Amino acid sequence: MKTYKLTPLDQLLLEEKQLREEIKVSEQKMVFQLQYLNDNWGSMLLNGITSTVKSRVSNTIEHLSLIASSPYVTRAIGGGWGGLLLSNYKLLGSMGWKIIKPIALTLLTRKAKTMLFPKRKRGR
Repeated sequence: MKTYKLTPLDQLLLEEKQLREEIKVSEQKMVFQLQYLNDNWGSMLLNGITSTVKSRVSNTIEHLSLIASSPYVTRAIGGGWGGLLLSNYKLLGSMGWKIIKPIALTLLTRKAKTMLFPKRKRGR
């Protein structure tokens, strides 16, 4: 039996062919993944947000239950929703600011517009 030895040019051509095939396969995988993301981005975002909120709420509830079961503390500060709000003030503040910011900017721009450019009364 004869064994064929590849020339360096043939080796390079073979490697190029293999790399092109690998690139095609990786492009197909990437297109599939991007299509999946395009189809499911809303549900993935919603699942991420709900899991984050659930974990923060459960951690807060566990913390509050530890405080309530402690023999040294007779009353939790804030109690009820107050403790939950105080423990998540950063999250609630950032969410509130995202809601209030556009409203405040709209009101401020309208006020500045009326102050800088007052309505002129038309004479008859």
